[in-house]
Amino acid sequence: MQVEIDLHNWKHEDVEGKFINWVLLQYNMGNFPIRVITGNSEKMKNIVKEECLKYDFNVEPSWDGNTGVVTIIE
Repeated sequence: MQVEIDLHNWKHEDVEGKFINWVLLQYNMGNFPIRVITGNSEKMKNIVKEECLKYDFNVEPSWDGNTGVVTIIE
């Protein structure tokens, strides 16, 4: 089962702090790839991408074509 997080109702500033800690925890537990529900907010998608790039994680569009979802991979 793929790990998933839904960022609906998250504030942008919370994503910039708490989100990456959760991603790192999942990575250390071997839970990759991660499906991230961002909604259609381009700002939220960009924040997720920027935070992930700081740790050399790649972010791709959803594998199922859902534009409100991105996938974090190594």
